[in-house]
Amino acid sequence: MTETLRITLEGEYDLARKDEIAKIFASVDGQPAVIVDVGKVTYLDSTVLRELALLRLKQLDRQITLVGANESLRRVLKIAGFDRILDQIE
Repeated sequence: MTETLRITLEGEYDLARKDEIAKIFASVDGQPAVIVDVGKVTYLDSTVLRELALLRLKQLDRQITLVGANESLRRVLKIAGFDRILDQIE
């Protein structure tokens, strides 16, 4: 049975929370699949996008799915090419 780690983010994420998000994403090591739930995120900046890209680079053999993204965030992720590096954006 495949274990999936679910990371739920909530609130605003910007440069001030860089260390926190980096630590959260570092916790996925060893998990076969990761779901990052951004449904309760009210704001994020390029700091989170950078950390998400680093997560993908460090976890190439793991499935990474982003869920809860609103239409605006999905549009930004697509423009930035995250639809090509993440397994799924919902």
